[in-house]
Amino acid sequence: MALHGLKTNACPKCEVPTTELGTNARSYRARDYAKYQCYKPENLTSGSETDDNHIRSLGIGQNIFHRLNRVSASDLYKPDILHTIYLGLFKHMMDWIEAFLKKHGRLQAFDEVWKALLPYPGFLVPKKAYREVTQWQGKEMRNLGRCILGVLAVALHQPGGTQAIPFKGALRCVRALVDFNMMAQYRSHTPDTIAYMEEYLDQFHRMKDIFLEIQVTKRTQAKVDKQRKEIRRQRALMRERVATSQRRRMCDDDRDEEHELRMDMIHGELHFNFIKMHLLSHFCDHIRQFGNIPMYSPEIRELAHKTQIKEGWRYSNKNDAARQIVHSYSRQPGIRMRLLNLQSLKNGGADLSPDVLKHLDRTTSTVSPPVICRRILKGRRGDVSNIVNFSRISGVPLEIIYRELIQYSRHNLPIDHSLPEDHATLRSLPIELLTQLEVPVLTFQEANVYEIHVHDQRAPYTLETRAVAMIGFGYKQAQKKCMVG
Repeated sequence: MALHGLKTNACPKCEVPTTELGTNARSYRARDYAKYQCYKPENLTSGSETDDNHIRSLGIGQNIFHRLNRVSASDLYKPDILHTIYLGLFKHMMDWIEAFLKKHGRLQAFDEVWKALLPYPGFLVPKKAYREVTQWQGKEMRNLGRCILGVLAVALHQPGGTQAIPFKGALRCVRALVDFNMMAQYRSHTPDTIAYMEEYLDQFHRMKDIFLEIQVTKRTQAKVDKQRKEIRRQRALMRERVATSQRRRMCDDDRDEEHELRMDMIHGELHFNFIKMHLLSHFCDHIRQFGNIPMYSPEIRELAHKTQIKEGWRYSNKNDAARQIVHSYSRQPGIRMRLLNLQSLKNGGADLSPDVLKHLDRTTSTVSPPVICRRILKGRRGDVSNIVNFSRISGVPLEIIYRELIQYSRHNLPIDHSLPEDHATLRSLPIELLTQLEVPVLTFQEANVYEIHVHDQRAPYTLETRAVAMIGFGYKQAQKKCMVG
């Protein structure tokens, strides 16, 4: 924002006023920094006072990108899923959800469901209740986006008589934001997917008022209480002049009117006018103009912070650390380039001194090869040794297994490893049945660190496909054993 010369809560793309950031408005014109230069104090002439006030209300300063050749300053900003959604709206949404659950007495149920989540490939199981986590980073918020809707739906099950409508509204609001986030991560888009994103965003803005009352501050609550007392005092004076038979009806009408006035005051005092709420409206326009959003993701820059800044800070003596970090990091690429040049000279047969050769041997020997993790099948069952046993346990008829195995062998296996097509021979083949799959998942912001997720054999395949996969793997393992023997 500082490089664009914008004040806080100013949109870098369009001229939306700060009072409408919480709406889904898309009709505001793009920022014209060439026009803004004409309204600088030194360039102002007589007249055009209205335009001057309008420009000043937009919070415009000096944009350093203005006047650069072939540069459109308003197009430099790119949507940022990490900071806008994960570290922005998801954090706000969880604050709203936590207050909403506390109001309706469902916070404990939410924590219990949160801690009971099961492992799945690519999903990090929470080790603590949501309220026990003190700091949330991008990878935790990304993980939250995958499970929050299901956890919230279980926590809000079986609503009471007055809870059905707010519970339904909260779920629809959260679902719309989660769906929008999921589709924003697509690597390719069609007009239909963009239309879905716009529909989800519209639904989110329509339903987000369910959380507006949760944001009531003490100052706003004091105003509401003062207004309620004044209304009740006036109504009490009016009811003294009315017959007793009409007072009950007046009490009901007064209660409805009091609720409407309270909600009007809350909507007047509270709002969703912060910049990250508005930036979602530019996602679809960006996709139409520049392509998918992950292509401009800042996560690579965040990953570089670990080696460029964090490790440099740890190695420094904390005295003028910025200078030490810059000097240290600038030397490291130079040293690596020098070693590569010397290694290239050595490979080319150049005459190098013994000290240089010794140093090269020592440095290259310390470089460990990259870690390659593969999927591993485990959980072997001892009661399956042939196709007949497998058919009995899985419930798949032998005819289907024979047909699928022969078809799989013809289309996927090389000729020298193909399966025999005689049913009697297939019937006698040794097989293995494995029920678990260990899936290595690369840890977020790590290069060679993997987390192993155990995936039980519950994949959404048909029985025939699972039979082919299990028997094919067992037959391949049996072939290897025979070759080794």
